[in-house]
This record gives sequence, structure tokens and C-alpha cells, in this order.
Amino acid sequence: MTNSNSSTATVLFDRFRLLFSSIPVVIVVLVVRFLVQEVWDIGEVATFGEIGSVITGVTLILGFMLGGVLADYKESERLPAVVGVGLAGFQSACALALTAKDQDHAWATARVAAVGEAVLGWLQGQRSDAEMWAAQADLSRLVTDIEKSGGGTHYLGRMMTVNGELTATLNRIAVIRNTSFVQSGYVLMTFLVFILQLSLAVVTFPSTVMSWIAPSVLSLAYAYLLLLVRDLDNPFGHGDNEGHGSGADVDITPVENAVAALRRAG
Repeated sequence: MTNSNSSTATVLFDRFRLLFSSIPVVIVVLVVRFLVQEVWDIGEVATFGEIGSVITGVTLILGFMLGGVLADYKESERLPAVVGVGLAGFQSACALALTAKDQDHAWATARVAAVGEAVLGWLQGQRSDAEMWAAQADLSRLVTDIEKSGGGTHYLGRMMTVNGELTATLNRIAVIRNTSFVQSGYVLMTFLVFILQLSLAVVTFPSTVMSWIAPSVLSLAYAYLLLLVRDLDNPFGHGDNEGHGSGADVDITPVENAVAALRRAG
């Protein structure tokens, strides 16, 4: 029961992590606002209507960046399934090729399972790119070994095709993980969000209540969106945050299921 409660708390924290990370920004804005309005009594610096252009600029760049990272994110959602199917398909072709020659295929399945373990560990942030590629290279050697064992050419052709698709998919995942979306866009987005937060700290409102509610809500919203864009930019960050990843990471269950099936088959 304790482990279940702990797991549930971890999941909830991951889902609300960006919200919690945005709260300090709101606190800073409100503290600065209090100093400007109440302590230093600077008076009216700018009205909410006058910072409308700043809000528009920040909204536009955030929308552009969010749209860009979401395009990669939607593609990323299907990649774990392609990897899982590729591992299972390669093992199946190996098993059929050896079974057709009345040979035991346990050794081949064990090698595919080892590759699957390396890929899963890589997705979870436990192995480096170099370690994953070194392990994945064994699939090509396995094709050669099965050919030496007398495997049929149609099975060998299928194995080479699946291995090519799997390699291409892993390369795509590596590119998504290691490449940020438009670095210059991030610089502009961060700068504009900072300017907006500064503006919210000094802007005046006709209503005393709204002079605190509106800056709080807007500050939280734009800080959250900034962090969300950065989080969505790497949907394979399962090894981040001390191995907890984030709520924006894509589901890698298909790979986990495929590796589990390979373990059982071996």
C-alpha cells in the first residue's frame, strides 16, 4: 500500500511539476510589485492597456514555438511503437529462420533481447548514445550468423529490412532528443517572457483587487507556457529529473512490453 501511495504521489508531482516550477516566478513578480507599489511608492509606471503590445508579442512567439515542438511531439508519440514492433519482428524472423532448419533459436532471441535491453535503458536515460548504438550493431552481426547457420534468404531479407527500419527510427529519436527547436527562437521567447514579467510587476490597474490577481494569473500562465515549450521539445526525457522524467514524455510502454516478451522468449 505504501509503495502504491508513493507511486501515485510521484505521478501527481510529475504532472504538476511545471506548475510548481512556475510558482517562484509569480512570487518574484508579486514581491517586486509590492516593493514598487507599496514600499517605494513609485506610482503609475504603465497601464495594462499600454503593455498590450508586449503581451501580443509574447503570445505570438510562444504560439510559434509551441506549434513547432508539438509537430515533433506528435511524431514522437508513434516512435516507441515502431521500435517495439521492430524488435519483436526481428526476433520473429530469427526464430523462423532457425526453426526452418531445425535449430534452436534461444541464442538468437537472447541476443535480440540484449539489444532491446540496451535500447530501453537508453530511452530511460540509463545508457549513452554510444552504448546503445554499440549494442544495436549486434543485430547486423546476427543476420550474418543466421546466414552461416543456413537461414533462408527470404528470412534474411526480412531481418535486414526490419533492422533498417529500426535503425532509422532510433536515429530519429536520437535527433529529437539531442536537437532543440530553433535556438534563436528560444532566446527571443525567453527575453520576451522576462520583459512581460517585468511589466506585470510595475503595471497599474484601476481595481485594487485586480492589480494583484491579474499579474499573478498572467505571470503564472506565461511562465508555465515557457517551461511547457521547453519540456515538449524533448519528449524522450525519461531520464531527466533524477530518472522521473516529466508528464510531457511520450509513453514507451510498447518498448517495455517488447523487451519483456523477449525476456520470456529467451
